[in-house]
Amino acid sequence: MIAWITTWGIRCGIATYSKFLVEQMEDVVVLCQSGEGEVTGAIPCWTRDSDFFGGIIAQIAAKGIEKVVIQHQPGLLRFSYLNTLLLKLADMNVKVFITMHNTRDRSLIFPSKRIEKAVEGLKTCSTVMVHSNADVENLNLLGITENVVMIPHGIYPPPSKDVEPLPTEGRVLGTFGFLLPHKGQLELIEAFERLPGWDELLLLCATREGSGNMEKKINDLIAKKNLVGRVRLITDFLDDDVAISTLAKCDLLVFPYQNTKESASGAVRMGVASGVPIAVTPIPIFEDVVGAIKLRGKTVDDIVASISMTSNEELESCRNDMVKLRDSLQWDVVAGRIQELLM
Repeated sequence: MIAWITTWGIRCGIATYSKFLVEQMEDVVVLCQSGEGEVTGAIPCWTRDSDFFGGIIAQIAAKGIEKVVIQHQPGLLRFSYLNTLLLKLADMNVKVFITMHNTRDRSLIFPSKRIEKAVEGLKTCSTVMVHSNADVENLNLLGITENVVMIPHGIYPPPSKDVEPLPTEGRVLGTFGFLLPHKGQLELIEAFERLPGWDELLLLCATREGSGNMEKKINDLIAKKNLVGRVRLITDFLDDDVAISTLAKCDLLVFPYQNTKESASGAVRMGVASGVPIAVTPIPIFEDVVGAIKLRGKTVDDIVASISMTSNEELESCRNDMVKLRDSLQWDVVAGRIQELLM
């Protein structure tokens, strides 16, 4: 039996990532967060950003678990706490396979949140899985070299013909992802106002804790720019199949992230699943979206200029590349690669 330590049953990219992978595997017990979300099918036994691991250790000991997969993001568990957990598991002779969803955190305010605090523990792991070549390099610079493996993030299945998408009109520009300042949704609205030839901007951007102020800013901007009726903000947390089918009706998806330390974007993979051309800002999180249209920068001017200069031929070429990427990284393929490591 394998223990899979992850968030579960909440609005979280790691929870979604884990759900798709665990569905492809057998003999896995999910050890999830306590006190939040619907945790059916999992055992709540740890708390976010806590250094108490008694629940995890008790489950591993009681079930005789010899292998553990950890889904780590520093917002869930700061690096110094992760180090403590990894050393405890090493003392128990448990083989640890950890996926690092962020290898670039360098908090200046909280030393315990710096990745350097986990180097000792990471070196004890059987395998450290990362999503990009940049992650591999980041860990190499920290002296973590022998146990690092690059496993690309999985892609969602293509649109289902049995699913009813949300309605759209005309030539549609779209984006997807949680409503957060760093994702560039405000910049995209300003760019849309200046872009000729587009009928509608569709923002499938679900709210979560802390999104309230951002939602107000977007609605205020839509009103200020007289874009009511042309810019549509959908803040519901849609089922994956509905979201993908709706994105598939767009003519171009834009992910205008301003900055992030995350290693891979789950949101952009929803776009890839739709089979629609995708444009992204030139930042490391998108380096593995091979074939995407690279915006020349992150500003409103950059977005306007890049989209305006993109030809129909380039859009069609990008569309073909997204379909190829989607088909090559379905969840069963990624799960199979991880299972090979676990054997």
